[in-house]
Amino acid sequence: MSKNGVIRLVQSMSGAEKRHFRLSCKKQAGERDYLQLFDLIDREKLTDAALLEKRFLQLYPGVSLENTAQYLFRIITDNLVQIKINHNHFFRQFHHMLQARLLFERALPEEAYKLLKKVQHSAMDRENHLIAYLSHRFELDYLAETNFADMQEKQLVALQMKAKHVLRDMHHIHEHHSLYELLKYRLIYSGKALSEEDRKQLNDLLLSEVSLVTGRVKNSFTARKLHLLFQSFFFTDTGDYKPALKMFRQLTQLFEDNRERWDHPPMDYLSSLEGILDSLRTIRFYDEMDFYLQKIEGLTTLPYPEHFSTIADKTVMIYRLAFLTGTGNFEDAALYCKAIPPVLLKMYHTGDYEKQSELLFYAGLAYFGIRDFKKASKYINEIVLTGKVHYPAVIYRVARLLGLLIHYELGDQEYLDYEIRSYKRSFRAKGKLLKTESLLFKIIQLSPLNHPHFRNQQLWKKTAPLLAPIESDKYEMQLLKYYDFTSWIKAKFSRYQEK
Repeated sequence: MSKNGVIRLVQSMSGAEKRHFRLSCKKQAGERDYLQLFDLIDREKLTDAALLEKRFLQLYPGVSLENTAQYLFRIITDNLVQIKINHNHFFRQFHHMLQARLLFERALPEEAYKLLKKVQHSAMDRENHLIAYLSHRFELDYLAETNFADMQEKQLVALQMKAKHVLRDMHHIHEHHSLYELLKYRLIYSGKALSEEDRKQLNDLLLSEVSLVTGRVKNSFTARKLHLLFQSFFFTDTGDYKPALKMFRQLTQLFEDNRERWDHPPMDYLSSLEGILDSLRTIRFYDEMDFYLQKIEGLTTLPYPEHFSTIADKTVMIYRLAFLTGTGNFEDAALYCKAIPPVLLKMYHTGDYEKQSELLFYAGLAYFGIRDFKKASKYINEIVLTGKVHYPAVIYRVARLLGLLIHYELGDQEYLDYEIRSYKRSFRAKGKLLKTESLLFKIIQLSPLNHPHFRNQQLWKKTAPLLAPIESDKYEMQLLKYYDFTSWIKAKFSRYQEK
């Protein structure tokens, strides 16, 4: 395990997990250089690997940092697994499975059977089909090894049929997962659907999913969850936000009706709430956001891992800023940005680069709105120049477009010409240049600020009819949900518009 891996692992731990780890370390005797390494990362905030190594060697000259980091990593993960066993039904069921296997090996079948039956009941109740099947398989393997002692054939067949039914359910769930994963893969590597042609490339998945649901309906939590997840994200990524909002609300209600089946942490539930917020942002129903933001804020007060709480916090910040900038309250948005802990604006270790980029984008947009172009450019460059967000992501395109507007306001025409050519090369090759992008490039290059009154009047007459179709196009909304670029265009011609 690398030093950076240990740093990220420590950073991901919640306060409760860190306290549990330190308490467990107190039980160990002898030199505890690994605990000092932990404190250097946690308490002294040494997150640069080179600085961490230098400081550690000052304290423990001659001790291998690599070996200490590996040992620290192992005991932290062991500790976290134990915490998971106490709080997460999936980990607990696997733990009981391993205990049962060990008891069978040590010729303690009665104790093993008690654990297996407990696992089977819990796994079926919580729809953990893999564990349910493995527990049946363990039982059948043991019976075969003991020559089916005191067992009738019909009992054996009944056990086999139980295992077979679980496998059938697993196969059905696997097909649903496969379709959802293919949808996600295509959207990551091809970008969101920005035209009817793009949408048609996803229709095969939609038809397969509908066929799967229609052909083998099973009224289980897992099957309903996967169906609603697929439908909601399909509609979101193809620009049908009102149907997506309906699906996300059904999905959220499903989670709230089945709290005992939540994962620890409940990432699917958080994703569902974020889906609702994204739909509300897109159709500009800003007043409805607060209800769902409060639900996410409630999750951050529960004893979930630090990385989950960080993701939830960022989600709240993103949509608070989306509300403020979307309603034109840029000064309040800038004040909100100042209250965000600086570490969150630099925190990429959660791995969700697209979410991090959204947060940086809204920070940049807030300062753009109050015409603090230097700060706005700083946040936008963090997205565009670091290259951490995936290239086809819409947020990457939007960040580059906002960067163009910043340089336009600064009068940097040489940069604008270069960047527009670069942008066109990047996206026109894929045949995916949107109307919003084309119109923005045209306005920027014509530069109304540098033309006389009568010329701008003519330009506005040609531009005005193009705006309404853009504003009503569901594919254009995937850009406009972040910032209404058409309002920026209108502002450049405000004196020529009819009152």
